[in-house]
Amino acid sequence: MKRQNLYLVLASLLAILTIFAIVYKRGAFSKSTNSKNLSAVFAIKDTTAVSKIFMANMFGDKVLLTKTSEGWMVDNQKPAAIHKIKDLLATMVTIRVAQPIAKKAQNSIIQLLAVSSIKVEIYETKPLFKLLGHPFFEKERLSKTYFLGDATQNSLGSYASIEGMPEPYIVYKPGFRGYITPQFSPKPIDWYSQLVFSTKLTQIQNASFIDIANPENSFSVCKSGPRTFSLFDIHNNAILDYDTTLLINMLSEFRQRYYERFFPKMENSLKDSITQFNLSKTISVTDVDNKTTTLNIYHYISQGELYEDDQLIQEDYYEIVRDRFYATINDNKDEIYTVQYTQYVRQFQPLSYFLKK
Repeated sequence: MKRQNLYLVLASLLAILTIFAIVYKRGAFSKSTNSKNLSAVFAIKDTTAVSKIFMANMFGDKVLLTKTSEGWMVDNQKPAAIHKIKDLLATMVTIRVAQPIAKKAQNSIIQLLAVSSIKVEIYETKPLFKLLGHPFFEKERLSKTYFLGDATQNSLGSYASIEGMPEPYIVYKPGFRGYITPQFSPKPIDWYSQLVFSTKLTQIQNASFIDIANPENSFSVCKSGPRTFSLFDIHNNAILDYDTTLLINMLSEFRQRYYERFFPKMENSLKDSITQFNLSKTISVTDVDNKTTTLNIYHYISQGELYEDDQLIQEDYYEIVRDRFYATINDNKDEIYTVQYTQYVRQFQPLSYFLKK
């Protein structure tokens, strides 16, 4: 009987604590918006707790950024640019209220936010409350929702409102000269990682470099030691006398190689014309975990008018651009990118470049 009474007391205590935590979370014990804690009302406290960020504007653009075991993802489809995520989280931590909007201007700013703001939802994984240092009812929760609008007249702040408070405010990021709204882009393409290759030298198992127009310039490498590689020509004949420094320097660059631009809305007819007729080179890297990344390089064709001595020679003149290329990643011809020659100078070199002179 005594044990049952003890369980009843503990259950009652837990229920009281739960009710208190819920009431506390809803702001029943919070200070008024005129108190000194207003300055940081838009800010999050812990970036590590943020698990998801949703942003949308009034024109149909929207994006979901989600933290996963493999890193941040854009709409659960593509990896996000980590430096952009870090910048966004840094802004969310430091965002401050500069001042409330004057009473006579509040209605016009509220109307402005209603038609041209970016909605931001921040989700955090955290407990409902802690008791004696132990978390209870931990799960992902919507922690803040706010709306970011246009810049102020001096372009040093953004008009904003936060769910739960009727008044709009001017917000800013300390130390940042400019308004912060552009950092909260609702367009998925603005968050995509541009990283194509991210394989460290010690993790490369093999790689191939195929020149379509000049097959004799093609070659491949295969891991033979922790930081050593064997070199082979297009016929898989071993090359014994080559410059190891040049080869190692080139392979080391696969740690970070990027694309320049992504074209998500390119017409299918243009995609087909690029991928069917303009293949120039293929670069493929396989790591020690047997993950392969393949970059197919296509000629970038420029169309225009040809002049000599200010005289029109040809109206529909086609020319191969030397410093930029179209590309596909892992043979996905539905997605077209561009890469710059300067990013892949060493990877574009022929076999002869690596031979000892």
